[in-house]
Formats: sequence, structure tokens, C-alpha cells
Amino acid sequence: MRRALYHPAVRKHFSQLWRFAVCGGTGAMIDLSTTTVLVEYGHLAPQYAYIPSSLLAVLFVFLANKYFTFRNHENRVGGQAFKFAIVYGTAIAFNLLSSWLLLWIGFHYLMAKITSIAIGAIWNYSMSHGFVFKKGEGVDAVVA
Repeated sequence: MRRALYHPAVRKHFSQLWRFAVCGGTGAMIDLSTTTVLVEYGHLAPQYAYIPSSLLAVLFVFLANKYFTFRNHENRVGGQAFKFAIVYGTAIAFNLLSSWLLLWIGFHYLMAKITSIAIGAIWNYSMSHGFVFKKGEGVDAVVA
């Protein structure tokens, strides 16, 4: 078991997962605080506040994941942004629909948002790691 934990691939994924959680947690805080400000102070209905709050958080998450989580400094930002838009567009659609559904059945607007963010995190990590920020052949170095 100990050998498995020190395997370079396990260490790399654990390190990436930890950084992804930090970035995702920060993105969630941006999302939730923006939603709260728009609802409580901007008097916007939660259904509408979810949209700009999600977009702002996703912009942060793209940059943080590219440069911090996956340490990808390749000059393929356009292609990565396109892939990211596909992955996170799906995630945002799910997030909005599930948030609206949970709000409709009686969840508090922040609990609806938190639940939707948590469910989407698994999709976001797996697709970001294996599709969006996957480095070119021979470029992927093991992170120590």
C-alpha cells in the first residue's frame, strides 16, 4: 500500500486534485458570494443571480486550473478555452438547471447552489484533467 501511495502517477493526481479543490473552492466562494450580493443587495431573483455568478466563477476557475492546478503553460489557450467552454458549458447548464429545480422544490437559494456545485465538481475535475488541459504527447512531466 505504501509503495502505491508513492507511485509518481498517484502523487501527481493527488497533487492535482488538491490544487483543483483549492481552485474549485475559491471559485465556489466567488459564485456563492456573488449570488448573495445580487440577491440580498441587488434584489435579483436567485434564478437570475445564478447566471452571472456562475460565469464569473468559471472565468476564475479556467485561469486558476490552467496555470495552478494543471500547471499548463502551453500556448494553446484558444483551443483550451474552447474545450473548457464545452466542458464547463455543460457543467453550468447542469448547475443552473439543478439549482433552479432544488430552489423550486423548496431549498434555500444558497443550499441549492452549493448542492449543484458539489455534484458538478466530479465532472469538472475528470474532464479538465483528461480533456481540457491534457498536455501534448511527451510533454506531461510528473509533478514531484
